[in-house]
Amino acid sequence: MRKFFLALVLPLFLILTGCGELVEVPSAHVAKIMTKDGYKEQVIPTSKFRLDFCVVYCDKAVILNASDVSVGEQMTLFMPEDKLNMSFDLRLTLVVNPSKYEEVFARIPPSKSNDGIDYIEWGLVYKTYAQQIIRAEAREFLSGFTIGKIASSREEINSQLSQRLSTAIEQRTPFMVRYVGLADIQYPSIIVTAQENAAERREALNAEQAQLEISKVQLERELQEQQMRRKIEVEKAEATAHVNKILAESMTPEFVRYRSLEILDSIASSDNKVFVPMGMLDSVASEVQLGRE
Repeated sequence: MRKFFLALVLPLFLILTGCGELVEVPSAHVAKIMTKDGYKEQVIPTSKFRLDFCVVYCDKAVILNASDVSVGEQMTLFMPEDKLNMSFDLRLTLVVNPSKYEEVFARIPPSKSNDGIDYIEWGLVYKTYAQQIIRAEAREFLSGFTIGKIASSREEINSQLSQRLSTAIEQRTPFMVRYVGLADIQYPSIIVTAQENAAERREALNAEQAQLEISKVQLERELQEQQMRRKIEVEKAEATAHVNKILAESMTPEFVRYRSLEILDSIASSDNKVFVPMGMLDSVASEVQLGRE
């Protein structure tokens, strides 16, 4: 009878032990199995498996988000040198360091989701370990600058802040840093107004300088034109003087008589003419001159 009972119950027990709760560890998550004596040592990557069958106390899988997660910190910081407040956002992308999984599971109690899954709340890990360190380091670092310096050297300061926060986070928290950066900086209105006025003055000066350059080019062009005109006039005058000099040198008595004969010959060839001897003209001219005296 006992052998019959064992033969009936043992297979049933073996079947039941293989029918524990089905567990799925999603992509970019890890899990650990919690027993009545604490967590098992193994960290389980993305997978599907069944828990051991239980009667009195059941093991459970506790899930931890192992993906890159983006967080933001909105901050308002009093800038000691300016005696003004400046608002900005810190944006970070963090991931739990695989070497710190055991520490996180051991120190952060699991929560239960609406669908009954046990998980380590990522936000609670962040608030417990990283948030205050990030805010304190950012305040201490940025308060050493003026608002004007941050505005004019934002990329350089952002790089230095990223390096400082990355070092602090990775040394003092369970996280590794993928990205850290300043964003949405809200400068005080008095600083913004001063920068706008300065920009307007620069634009006005640039416009005046541009107009001055245009005027300079125009004046230089006019000067060149005047120089060219004077040069042309000088060359014309020199040419005229040269012609006059040639004419003066060539105006001899013989040339005058020759030109007179050419003119008389031209008149003699014309039908519309009156012939008056040249000697007579000289006589008439002499009489006219005596009459005037």
